[in-house]
Amino acid sequence: MTYKEERIAGRLAETQSVKAALTQAGYTGVKVEHGRGTACGWLHVKADEKPGQTWREKNADCERIAQQVTGRQGEYGGRINIS
Repeated sequence: MTYKEERIAGRLAETQSVKAALTQAGYTGVKVEHGRGTACGWLHVKADEKPGQTWREKNADCERIAQQVTGRQGEYGGRINIS
């Protein structure tokens, strides 16, 4: 496997594991993808709020779950964008 293929496989595994964790946590409409170009290190997460949940609570919960699954830390929540 080439370096590029390994990197793509790693990114795919990361997105699949985050999506599975968010779905298991009860979120619907979950979409997880990596950024492109200069944002390739970012993880973009979209999910619908749970009933009775504010968007801020959803963002904090989704970020916490994504950080636990990926092990990302540091600036900007480990480069995880929640919307």
